[in-house]
Amino acid sequence: MRKKFLKTTSFMLVTSLLLSLFVCAPTTAKAATSPRAGGAFYNYGEAMQKSILFYKANRLGDLPDNYVLPYRGDAAMTDGKDVGLDLTGGWADAGDGIKFTHPMSYAAGQLGWAVYEYRDAFEKSGQLDDILDEIKWATDFFIKAHPSPDVLYYMCGYEESDHSVWIPHELLDYKTDRKSFKVDPTTPGSDVAGQTAAALAIASIIFEPTDPTYAETCLTHAKQLFKFADTYRGKNPLKTLYPSGSYLDDLAWGAIWLYIKTQDSTYLDKAKSILPVTVLGGQHTHCWDDVSYGAALKIAQAGHDESYAAMVEKNLDYWMPGTGIKYTPGGLAWLSQWGSLRYATTAAFLAFVWSDDKTIGTASKKQAYHDFAERQVNYALGDNPRGGSYEVGFGENAPEHPHHRTAHGSWTSMLNVPTFHRHILYGALVGGPSSDDSWKDDIKDYTLNEVATDYNAGFVGCLAKMYGMYGGNPLVNWPKPEDFRSPQDNLTEYFTRGWIIYEGYGKLKVMFQINNRSAWPATMKDKMSTRYFMDLSEVFEAGGTVDDVQLTLEDSQGAKLIGLKQYKDNIYYFTVDFTGTQIMPAEWEMCEKDATVQIEYKNGAGSNQNDWSYQNLSGPPDFDAVSFAGMSKYIPVYDNGKLLWGEEPAGGIPEVKYGDINNDGNIDAIDFALLKKILMGDTSGNVNLAAADFNKDGDINAIDYAALKSYLQRGY
Repeated sequence: MRKKFLKTTSFMLVTSLLLSLFVCAPTTAKAATSPRAGGAFYNYGEAMQKSILFYKANRLGDLPDNYVLPYRGDAAMTDGKDVGLDLTGGWADAGDGIKFTHPMSYAAGQLGWAVYEYRDAFEKSGQLDDILDEIKWATDFFIKAHPSPDVLYYMCGYEESDHSVWIPHELLDYKTDRKSFKVDPTTPGSDVAGQTAAALAIASIIFEPTDPTYAETCLTHAKQLFKFADTYRGKNPLKTLYPSGSYLDDLAWGAIWLYIKTQDSTYLDKAKSILPVTVLGGQHTHCWDDVSYGAALKIAQAGHDESYAAMVEKNLDYWMPGTGIKYTPGGLAWLSQWGSLRYATTAAFLAFVWSDDKTIGTASKKQAYHDFAERQVNYALGDNPRGGSYEVGFGENAPEHPHHRTAHGSWTSMLNVPTFHRHILYGALVGGPSSDDSWKDDIKDYTLNEVATDYNAGFVGCLAKMYGMYGGNPLVNWPKPEDFRSPQDNLTEYFTRGWIIYEGYGKLKVMFQINNRSAWPATMKDKMSTRYFMDLSEVFEAGGTVDDVQLTLEDSQGAKLIGLKQYKDNIYYFTVDFTGTQIMPAEWEMCEKDATVQIEYKNGAGSNQNDWSYQNLSGPPDFDAVSFAGMSKYIPVYDNGKLLWGEEPAGGIPEVKYGDINNDGNIDAIDFALLKKILMGDTSGNVNLAAADFNKDGDINAIDYAALKSYLQRGY
């Protein structure tokens, strides 16, 4: 995962270009080798649409039914259980799975600020509901994380546990420690509390037109959090990943937004006293750890304060070509190797907001700020020496290997397995190039290819502004489930591999290996099984019976052997059942489980040559968890008795689904009512009496009634 540096040095200059006097319609013209301004060079509506969609890839918690991202499922569902709270929800921070309230509240606040400034653009493009829904996913978590006025949970999960594995978000609960961390009066965190207060204050503004009740809830929490942050001052305890540089900027950020919402002058006075002009003018920009730049801008606007305006422009001047910051040869204002585009596009957002305001600041500078902002956005979308976009799934030569565990879809917790990404992480802004414009599309290079909720935040606002000026249509009837699948991802998710260990003298020893390489979404399975189908014709023709076939379970990683059952005629099968064993695409030893079974015929009266499942079997075993060697569709794999993958012999006896008495594929209250009727002697109508024997003991009685009731109450 990326390290979080607070400030950077080293700066260079290039020449800026003048704004074109002509505004043109969006074109499909190829990218330029240096950033342009003054025209519709890209489809900004599509770029904005995708940049918002990125946040859905990082959602944690109980996801909505029919989620738009088919590769995502519920994740981190145990968050808060260690402290007796429900802390589910919110966003995973980046390519990892840790949930940090500090950068999350920055990102949610920044998205909210974009709506505050450019609501018309979101509404006109049809994206307003989407971005509000995404912001609410975060603010709902902040409300949960603030269970009392002076308590705020600032992290779920932690570095050592989370970063020791490379697993999809859906498996976090199984392989990482989701410990909860809080700030309170004895362990203050004015930075995280102040930042969260700001995000909720902004939310209270932007939700007011559509959901005033929710807006009021956000405001209540914002006021409490600001009071807590201001009363018990101090930095949160994090020393790595997101160590805070200061808490004063966060307090000022919270105060100014509370003023904008309430018009209570005490908040404006508080913001100014916490962040006086004498401490402003640094050589950085608005970011998760330093929101003084945004705070100063809003203070200047709110009070038409020219002293703060001077500091805003001192900072923006630093970002202009020829005045301070380093520029790449291709025209990117380059602040740091860690998320260079994150900083450039957020500085661009501030420049847009400032240049839009004609009531304050130096009028002669506004156009230069505006031009700078356009060029930085266009650089990110393709106006650069390599002629490539840095937004995944948008434009030409877009990144295909962002450093993001769930998009990658590894089943062995390895960055090089598979060698491609199984899912397209639409809209993610990667870190960006080095200071010489060089960049490599490499998942292992997290410095240049990390993606994060804070990286996209300023970028979304910039795209809204560009759309407002130049238009560009969001994609219609997009996305569809198939849009997210990488062209290279033709992988089978669940399957059995089989190998002959020994064959001869009336014996066959087979190793069965059940595999879970799921990614649509990644899913833990603990009721998997596989079946071997046998043709016993030779046994019966020799006068033998089923009892003349001896099955022995030998080596096993949690399996049990269920003996022969008739499938049809002389075709029988036995089951290697791993029920109770967790199999998941998390690590080498967890994505596959083995069991070896010996088949022996008494008196040698039998052969496996005609067995359905004998087809394509060979040996020796291939223990490489990356390989698909030995995969046999003739040895089907099942989940709780339901066929997941593979082929059964044709014409078999339908499998009984015990409990599904009305044969509708579900076990529910209707079946329970039918069982009650059967026990009262009424077997009329569409009832499957075999399925009524819920405990499979050969009788239909009160025991089945009690067992089915218990099953339904447990919600299986």
